[in-house]
Amino acid sequence: MVSMTTTMTLSAFVQAPTKGIDALEDGDVVLTRRAGASLRLSKAVDAEQELSVIQQLTQLIAASLDDDTAARIAEHLAEPLPWIAFLPEPSRVKFVGEYLRLARASAAVGRFDRLSTTLASWEATAQAYADPNLRPDGADLDYLDEPETVPSPFDAG
Repeated sequence: MVSMTTTMTLSAFVQAPTKGIDALEDGDVVLTRRAGASLRLSKAVDAEQELSVIQQLTQLIAASLDDDTAARIAEHLAEPLPWIAFLPEPSRVKFVGEYLRLARASAAVGRFDRLSTTLASWEATAQAYADPNLRPDGADLDYLDEPETVPSPFDAG
């Protein structure tokens, strides 16, 4: 059976919840809201199976991860993650290792928000390396002789 996703408004679901619940036989139900993010209604058994498969996959990948494997994976990431080309070679391997280890940990606890943040951080790092005004070797950095307190950028306004 091919799993489908049904979409309905939250107000339609509230008015006819049985229709939404019946639709779960064909797959997930996405409830759209005017004033917020959409919600996903799923059968618990389906979500548990998905998480189990992700956990098994991340365990398999992590078990086969070494520097050579990470380097080979990094070579193949140019299509799905084109920004990786701006990372220096050692950073590419470090990214792959960090990302896959965190994917394994995230799957183990069933939470992927930190994985998403890590991916965004690495992409931002690649953007910094891509900036022609910055020197990725750090030669343009000035180091302080003594530590110095600086104002928080969050206080600027």
